[in-house]
Amino acid sequence: MLAAGLLAAGCTDPADEVSQIESFATVSSYVNTTCSSSVVMGLSKQIADEVGCANPNDLVKFTAGGNLTITNNSVLPYLSMTAKTDLLAVAQGRAVQVNSAFRTVAAQYLLYQWYLQGRCGITAAATPGNSNHESGRALDIQNYSSLISAMGAKGWSHDVPNDPVHFDHLSSPDIRGKDVLAFQRLWNRNHPNDTIAEDGDYGPMTEARLRMSPSEGFPIGPNCNGTRDLDVVSIMGPDRVPPQQRAHYTIAIKNAGTLDWPATTKLQLKDGTSSPLHDESWTSDTVITSLGAAIKAGNTGTIDFDVTTPFTETEELPVFQELVLDDGGTKFGDIQLALTVVPGMTGDESSDGSEEEDGAGGGCNA
Repeated sequence: MLAAGLLAAGCTDPADEVSQIESFATVSSYVNTTCSSSVVMGLSKQIADEVGCANPNDLVKFTAGGNLTITNNSVLPYLSMTAKTDLLAVAQGRAVQVNSAFRTVAAQYLLYQWYLQGRCGITAAATPGNSNHESGRALDIQNYSSLISAMGAKGWSHDVPNDPVHFDHLSSPDIRGKDVLAFQRLWNRNHPNDTIAEDGDYGPMTEARLRMSPSEGFPIGPNCNGTRDLDVVSIMGPDRVPPQQRAHYTIAIKNAGTLDWPATTKLQLKDGTSSPLHDESWTSDTVITSLGAAIKAGNTGTIDFDVTTPFTETEELPVFQELVLDDGGTKFGDIQLALTVVPGMTGDESSDGSEEEDGAGGGCNA
């Protein structure tokens, strides 16, 4: 099922075509309208990549697969090179379910504002620039209790008080402040007539520019990376869903390449096999839908589709699904969808990307 939508307004208008988005909301517009930092995923990815440009070993992307699972769509899967290596070593022998990894100053700004307002169930949050998750060496693990020994053997410390899900890779560098510096560089690159200090300090001038920055990211991004054809700007939809329940997702995607994406382009399963999230609205077992309308190079659009969660009786079940945009064998890029199936939950309780689990576990102040 494909529908047009205006992501910033949080609504959809049924139609058999993908919508073209003319503009996105600013970061500050989400202070009162959502509880998911996935709404600034586009900007956060630019910040993370800018950090990696200046510090190639201090922040690199890791990919879920095998025993390594991402549990929600707010996870930004970046760590230092050594932390990534030691995480993957643990995941070679046992399941690892990641609730949170690197967090940018944009995401931390939202978490801190939600905390100040008493929103989203967040009981503690660090000020932007000071969260452990901005260090590039922190993880929150859902199934932490079974991994304390294995993680410890690979250099992951588990000693933050009142935060049982949290691990730090203390032999990796603490890069807090480099995400702030990366944002400052991105802002100045896009606003040469309104520059701010590039000092890595989160002050009032930086906060003012962050508040007005586009959640989808800047037109001019990191300048050391090759162009990706597809950038995921945001994912709207529940992170926690009851068993055997239909859930709806709106994914905003930007065509960052040089070629238009034809209307015939399909959103399908990357591995070509069946999915535990199959919904009767899908085109087939492996194809979810087609765009229905072209997305021109440089433009952003949204894809709307449904999934149906599998049955689980007693234990929470993280489900991670890799998708790909494919037009007759020409692949434009990947999309990762993550959710957790929660027994005993009702449809009315489905969590629309809430950061409550992170806050309740102490992850926001860690």
